[in-house]
Amino acid sequence: MTYSKWNTYLGWLIFAIASAVYLMTIESTASLWDCGEYITAAYKLEVGHPPGAPLFMVLGRLFSFFAAPENVAVYINALSAISSSLTILFMFWSLTLLIKKIVLKQGDSLTGGNQIAIFSAAAIGALAYTFSDSFWFSAVEGEVYAMASLFTAVIFWAILKWDEEMELTQHGSKLSDLRPNRWLLLIFFMLGLAIGVHLLGILVVPAIGYTIYFRTREEVNIKGLLLTGIISVVALGFIQEAIIPGSIAMASNFEVSFVNSLGLPFYSGTIFFFVLLVAACLYVVRYAHKTGKTILYNAMMGLVMLLIGYGSFAVIVIRSNANTPLDENDPENLVTLHSYLKREQYGSAPILSGPYWNSLRNGEEMTQDGPKILDRSAWKNLSAYYLRRFVVTENDIEVKAFATEKEAQNWIRNNKGAYSIEEKYYESNASIRENAVATYAQTTFFPRMYNGEGSSAGLHKQLYAKWSGYDENDGASTEIGRDGKRLPTFGENLTYFFRYQVNWMYIRYFMWNFAGRQNDLQGHGDNMHGNWISGISFLDEARLGSQEHAPYFTTNNPGRNTYFMLPLILALIGLVFHYRKTPKDAFIITLAFIFTGLAIVVYLNQKPYEPRERDYAYSGSFYFFAMWIGIGVYAIYDLLKKYLADSNVRAGIATVLGLIVPVLMGIQNWDDHDRSGKTSARDLAHNYLESCGKNGILFTNGDNDTFPLWYLQEVEGKRTDVRVCNLSLMGTDWYTNQMKLKTYASDPLPIKFREDQILMYAGNTDQIYFMPLLQLFSQNPSDTLIKKVLNLRLKHNPSEAKMAAGYFDQRARVIFADVLAKTPDAEALKAQIASTDSTNMIAATIDKYQKVFSLYEAARNGQVEFKNNSAQDLQDLLDQFERIWSAVDFSEAMAFVRDDANMITDEQNKFSFFPSTKFALKVNKANALKSGVLSAKTKAANIVDEIVFEFDPERNQALSREEVMMMDVVANNNWERGIYFSSNRGSSFSIALLSAGYIKQVGMAYALSPVKQEPMLMDVNLMEKNMLERYIFGDMANPNVLTDYYARRHTIQYRSNFLLLAEQLYSLGRKAEAVKVLDRSMQLMPAETVMDYGDINPVDPFNSLNYNKAHNQFSYQGQEIRPLNGGILHEFVQLYYLLGQNKKAEALGQKILDNYKTVIAYFEHSSVEFAGNADNAEDLIAVTDAMLKMRTSFKEQSSNGAKASAFSKDLERTIQSLYKKVLPRIYTGLEQAANENGEMGMGEGAYSSQLLNLQTYMGALAEHHGLIKAPVVNRQLAPTAPAPESIDMNALPAPGQAQDTNPMMQ
Repeated sequence: MTYSKWNTYLGWLIFAIASAVYLMTIESTASLWDCGEYITAAYKLEVGHPPGAPLFMVLGRLFSFFAAPENVAVYINALSAISSSLTILFMFWSLTLLIKKIVLKQGDSLTGGNQIAIFSAAAIGALAYTFSDSFWFSAVEGEVYAMASLFTAVIFWAILKWDEEMELTQHGSKLSDLRPNRWLLLIFFMLGLAIGVHLLGILVVPAIGYTIYFRTREEVNIKGLLLTGIISVVALGFIQEAIIPGSIAMASNFEVSFVNSLGLPFYSGTIFFFVLLVAACLYVVRYAHKTGKTILYNAMMGLVMLLIGYGSFAVIVIRSNANTPLDENDPENLVTLHSYLKREQYGSAPILSGPYWNSLRNGEEMTQDGPKILDRSAWKNLSAYYLRRFVVTENDIEVKAFATEKEAQNWIRNNKGAYSIEEKYYESNASIRENAVATYAQTTFFPRMYNGEGSSAGLHKQLYAKWSGYDENDGASTEIGRDGKRLPTFGENLTYFFRYQVNWMYIRYFMWNFAGRQNDLQGHGDNMHGNWISGISFLDEARLGSQEHAPYFTTNNPGRNTYFMLPLILALIGLVFHYRKTPKDAFIITLAFIFTGLAIVVYLNQKPYEPRERDYAYSGSFYFFAMWIGIGVYAIYDLLKKYLADSNVRAGIATVLGLIVPVLMGIQNWDDHDRSGKTSARDLAHNYLESCGKNGILFTNGDNDTFPLWYLQEVEGKRTDVRVCNLSLMGTDWYTNQMKLKTYASDPLPIKFREDQILMYAGNTDQIYFMPLLQLFSQNPSDTLIKKVLNLRLKHNPSEAKMAAGYFDQRARVIFADVLAKTPDAEALKAQIASTDSTNMIAATIDKYQKVFSLYEAARNGQVEFKNNSAQDLQDLLDQFERIWSAVDFSEAMAFVRDDANMITDEQNKFSFFPSTKFALKVNKANALKSGVLSAKTKAANIVDEIVFEFDPERNQALSREEVMMMDVVANNNWERGIYFSSNRGSSFSIALLSAGYIKQVGMAYALSPVKQEPMLMDVNLMEKNMLERYIFGDMANPNVLTDYYARRHTIQYRSNFLLLAEQLYSLGRKAEAVKVLDRSMQLMPAETVMDYGDINPVDPFNSLNYNKAHNQFSYQGQEIRPLNGGILHEFVQLYYLLGQNKKAEALGQKILDNYKTVIAYFEHSSVEFAGNADNAEDLIAVTDAMLKMRTSFKEQSSNGAKASAFSKDLERTIQSLYKKVLPRIYTGLEQAANENGEMGMGEGAYSSQLLNLQTYMGALAEHHGLIKAPVVNRQLAPTAPAPESIDMNALPAPGQAQDTNPMMQ
């Protein structure tokens, strides 16, 4: 058999092996994160999130065409599996090409041992990558990354084929099928197709450039290398910017100009552009062919092929025009497609120049009240955003824009003016886009720590400081930023880049794949979660602390994989060998490795604290590095030449040695990559939907409480009567308009805002403000508007208004005793303010506020003097006065907001506002009964006539669009449909309702309920029915079914729900049912198969036993302490004790105590560098809190006659050992380290701060739970460890020494 046939057959054999592995381990349904959305988009050819993946959609549709709905996810998961195994196939063929070149360059033949060595090395390299961590993860779920890897592999293989044929051509080969340029055309076509999957596929362009350079130039020099690099990077940028969004931008500009400026029909500009583009391409191709300009001809043909491949994006426009239920960003023409492709909604990160997080903006100055923007003239403009609309104009000025001509005509009929209607492209952000993008007065080269905006700005600053070593008080001589603190230095900027972005967010992932992985927990920089390991003890212990005594969440974690660095070592051997034998090829692989790895790191410029691990984004980089594993096997074969003459024996030895790597990787990685039987995402979606009544409305917040639901409804057709409304998307106009349409069995959402009002930027609903009366009066509104607001309030609170007036007058007289009037008019003004004619409250209130303003004006003129803070007291009194009678009817309030006549003009900008912060939602009991919101068994006395809720004006000065639309839905719903929330604290609106006691947990979801009865926050009967009868939980009890870290984020919630339900049943005296609920939880999620461990956070009182309320937040030495928590089963033990189920409590307690012992053992046997580290200490603190809570529960039981058990004795021994033995060792070590480091006072250095942190927490817990006596203050550097009852306590830190900046301290 010829070499070529062996190459083909063995390649397909490797493909078969990889396919078998991946198909055996694919997830049994949709996965978490984006998978549910991608599967939905593929199955029905709908439009997913920007920038889209049309080719993946089309192929996914073909793959799932004949699948039953319940099997669609499996088929699309299989598409990823086959894409991945095809990637392995092309990796094998790429490796045979590369290694064959080495063999031929050495003058050897392709026979005997050489042939065996080539194929063995290629197979081992390909199989090693088959079993690699990150690639296998993507291979078994319906996401785009597997297919993106396939395009990377095919494109790289194709350039190697071009190189092979070019070499043969250059050597005068007469083979008839040598047409090397066909491979270049294929490459360009594949690049175009790759764009339709993910942009990762185009990152091999520089490697292609150098392959062409090395083949076409006999002599390689620095000039040529640099020029090729520049051209390659420019070509990559040309594809990413000029081709992908640029071509569409040009088409968009033609379209807008043709329609708006020339008055031509819609699509005329688009047609003209594409005709022009095709004509230009044909002309240049023909010209180049006629004149023999080969380079130009090949370049243009390549561009044509790339554009043909890129044409897959036509699917996005076509399907968006079909108005599919999933139609993100509504890119139904090339104008809106341009914005879609640019991913504008996600923002961008600076790369080469930009600000630090606290840089001053241009035109911004520091004032006593903080930074203030005085001039925006140096700011940049936003890109114009055009929508096809019927535009109402008056005197050539655009007034309003509507989606339909009928809506425009209706508006004109209701408004006076000389209006006309024109259908055109409407610039919806014209009013805000000029000078809207901040530029900065303080910038740096290569900015890495740039993000200081948004709700996470404070967290980002804290983590920037952690990773960079930034200390605002260290005296470094840099400029002062907008927060009054110094800017980071460039050195700190680079430190952050190397420590976080390069090391933590890339090298760590790299080592997961070629050295080993600590566990599957998401890490944030500590030594116990998500690190890489090798399995070589002395190496791992030097970096991570004791590995012999690693915690249970590492040793029992399927994600713990150790390869002993064998893949890394073999690859490094291959790398060195490759550079020695064929340095040009080695350089090309290195370039591909860098551009698919570190270049992405630079481009992404990641902020700290990502919501998930990002290793999958670097699979291409790991692909190219894994090639050196195969080459390393051949290097061993070549090395053995010195010792063995028989090539077959050498090949056999190299093969056997090399096979150790993929076999080891396969064995280690199987258990945490085998997702067969795993249904956690689908179960989650099912349980959310089953929480909702018929035709209910479910408001969700993020990816994992939305995308699985889309999948279940759109693909499997389950519970399509429930309308899932994602609040993150509700902030956009296109999504809100989609919510107003009927979808399957779900009626439209009752949103009464007009389409022109919903329009982003132009509709004045981006933010609706809360306007206290004092602030409202200061805006000089019309009397009509003031009276509308006061009428709404007076209508609902007539008696409260009079009471408020009397209260105001009484208090005002007291305050006015400190107000000195210097003129008779001023004295009269005081008397008039403190005297209200309550027979006409509206007129009296207007008069009162106007006179208060006059009084303040008199003070500015020197006619009045406010003493003893009386000016502020008067302002506070006005606030109290209005709040007493501030409640307004909720429906009327939303109608007020929807009325354009009620907007206020401020500096030529109009804005809308709420007439109050307090609202009353009327309860239509008949509708509530009919819709199932109320049960016929609900006692009438427990049903309120109206729900009164209030927003916190300190926290909520305004609400953004998604909240406003959600409120409009509820206001207009009239209780005809159930309202549900995936999170009871996911929005300001839900928090306001929760605070008023009208959000009740019904299981995974939370329902808006007009029932006022205990328990206030739970519908016990409905939740019990859901948890025990309606919900499904998969097969998590099966030890062969994977419940990984991301699934455990939800199992913690499941367990919490079972726990809280059981506690409420217990409080109602239904003990047998409570035991049944706890038992059911343990049956579904045994501690042995579903790890009780997640992220360490302060205890959440909403997800903890009410029994532990006193233990979950308490005072200690003048500080508020919130214990930390990483699991919840210890509270199961507590509740079992309360229920009198002592044996169950002790059996479960012993299991988790055995786990906790491993955590303590880690701290006991690790050096103080690890044991004292504040990030690591969180785990010890969480375990200690759990043990002490169990101990406290047992103590209570023992006071009622319960006898000590083996568990209680073991628990006590463990706690005593911790406080007597483990903590003293850590404290002493930290004290010594602090002294050696020259730290003179508590909290003044790294070690003393760690000491203080740990002592504070451990002492607080021990004292609170009665383990130690009250502390005696000791201000020495290193107090003795807090000790158990039997030890004299004299060494806890003094009050006020704990750091306020510690996020664990609340």
